[in-house]
Amino acid sequence: KYIIAVSSFILMAVAFSIVNSVNTILTAPVINARNFSIGEFSLLFTITAITVAICSPLVGSLLNKVNIKIIMSLVLSSSCIISLSSILAGGGYMLYGLANNILSFYLIGVIVAIGMCGLTTIPISTMISDWFEPEKKGSIMGIVFAGIGTGTFFWMQIVSRFLERYNYRLAYFFLGAIVVIVSLPISLFIAKRPDDVMNKLKDSNNKSDKSKDKSYTFKDISKAPSFWTFSIGLLLMGISFAGIKQHIQPYLSVLGYSISFNANIGSTLAVTGLVANIVGGILFDKFKTKIVLYFMGTVSCISVIFLILAGNPIFAYLFTIFYGLTMCMSSIWPSYGVSRLFSNENYSVIFGFVNMFFILGTSIGPFLSGVIADTSFGYQASWVIYFFTTIIAYFLFIRSVNNH
Repeated sequence: KYIIAVSSFILMAVAFSIVNSVNTILTAPVINARNFSIGEFSLLFTITAITVAICSPLVGSLLNKVNIKIIMSLVLSSSCIISLSSILAGGGYMLYGLANNILSFYLIGVIVAIGMCGLTTIPISTMISDWFEPEKKGSIMGIVFAGIGTGTFFWMQIVSRFLERYNYRLAYFFLGAIVVIVSLPISLFIAKRPDDVMNKLKDSNNKSDKSKDKSYTFKDISKAPSFWTFSIGLLLMGISFAGIKQHIQPYLSVLGYSISFNANIGSTLAVTGLVANIVGGILFDKFKTKIVLYFMGTVSCISVIFLILAGNPIFAYLFTIFYGLTMCMSSIWPSYGVSRLFSNENYSVIFGFVNMFFILGTSIGPFLSGVIADTSFGYQASWVIYFFTTIIAYFLFIRSVNNH
């Protein structure tokens, strides 16, 4: 099980951080080179997020019906084994380097998003939930998702220096190849669920009496306690989190900061997020969930205030530190919250549906930020909106815990 955890950490540090975090530093070079507007290119993040939202319930349901390797990999023959999700994610990312118009970016984004959905968050969260005891899940998830911060720290520095010598097209080729090379062997030879879990699922799926089938539908899940308050909270958190995260680098560029300064901010954010994921997982295991939510909500609101004042470098770094401390919420809370609030039975199915709301939020946020940034109100107006959105989201989370 610890091999599974280490491998999951590597997947998050490489595949996830490259596609979802480091991609932001490529935004400005692409926009400048292709003459896209901020809102136009931001729609790419919306399209990829919607794709993940649509695929999440499907992947969650399939995980309860077929071997996880079939989700993460596709076996073509004994001599030719190709990881489907790795190829879609990494190969698709390489295709960005060939795109010459915005429609091409949109279509490639769908391919990459499908690959990422079957390669990272849902399969990884399901494996961690299956392999580890309830009192360790928060800590292990925190360590695994700390891979996002670890990978982002290194890739931000590497890509920023890469862009100083080469163009964004070569950066896409290089990063996409890395995703395939690293994720291919992990998805094929390491990823698996416990044998007892697979045997139970196999027995359940082989039952001829359909009345005994325990597979959940959205109608069943929506009747669970706290489902709607938790899900709507995730939707709002997704809007504010992605709306800010995907536009940190463009916002700093608008404020006049250099690429090297932006990279340092990105790396600082990654390091803070790394520590926050580990500490956040421990906090969820050691303290009452409601106390952790009050703390994270307060820090989140303070970070948005610093973001509004980021024209001053000191406040830019203060935002980075405070915002980084709350990054564990976007990585740990959706998966841990499902384990905390709902039955662990059919975890992947429930998480697939609930995660759909969070991903839908992440699809709205970046596009909303881009549209507002192109108006006379500028980025500051969107930050004010996210300040109040964050307050409402944490209110709903706390209420869902109280009603559980």
